[in-house]
Amino acid sequence: MIPNRRDYKLSIAIPSSIVSEAPPLKEKTIVIGQVARLAAIHRVEDIYIYRDSPDESRLIRLILSYIETPQYLRKNLFRMMEELKFVGILPPLRTPHHPLERNLSNIDVGEFREGVVLSEENGEYLIEIGVETPVRVTGRGPSIGGRTTVCIIRVQPMLLGRFAKRKDINSYWGFGIHIIGGGLGKLASKGDFDLTLATSNLGPPFRDLEPEFRARLSEAKSVLIAFSSPREGLQEILSREKLEVGKVFDFTANVIPEQGSANVRPEEVLSAALALIGMLR
Repeated sequence: MIPNRRDYKLSIAIPSSIVSEAPPLKEKTIVIGQVARLAAIHRVEDIYIYRDSPDESRLIRLILSYIETPQYLRKNLFRMMEELKFVGILPPLRTPHHPLERNLSNIDVGEFREGVVLSEENGEYLIEIGVETPVRVTGRGPSIGGRTTVCIIRVQPMLLGRFAKRKDINSYWGFGIHIIGGGLGKLASKGDFDLTLATSNLGPPFRDLEPEFRARLSEAKSVLIAFSSPREGLQEILSREKLEVGKVFDFTANVIPEQGSANVRPEEVLSAALALIGMLR
């Protein structure tokens, strides 16, 4: 069964220090892979990385971008880099835009595929989409080497397609990755989200807020959930922007109340929060 996109846009905000408690590159890669898997499982459409100390936003974005890219395109879009040394241990996302089918005879008209532009001449593009032959697309596309989405419009006698946008696709199609420069407070308060939630062990248990949150969620078109760093809570992080959590976010909640462990890692809070939200609508 192919999962549909949510009827609202779900985004998460994570700190650039989320891997600071995992010093070796291999451990950092594992944590980032867990974040990517959780985002895909719960159909998150955008991951925002807000700058924190230590700032490892470049590494996080690079590895998230790698794992989000279909396997058949990675050799075209990523060069050999030290930061990607351990990507072989990353789990597959198995999302609809990561198809396993590589046989042209099993490709259907109307199917969407991610691709990379191999060549262009007079408005006709050849695009690698992970099957035996590139698809031909006419129109206005990205430059050579750029990634694009294609809808198949003909298979025989020649593989033809058209350029498509994510909004044209009903199924869940992965997540975008963004590094924000203005701070978490600016992201949460600039008006792009109908509903915002800050996760904090200082907040009331989520179950106490659930009825009101559910009512707001039923009308929301865009939702943001923010997560703190391994070393600081969101109030401490926002205090550097001279802001308060309660004035920036619509709700603040503890999604793992009465925790049995002395500390809960950000990726574990992420798992709990996304599971709770997913059951509400």
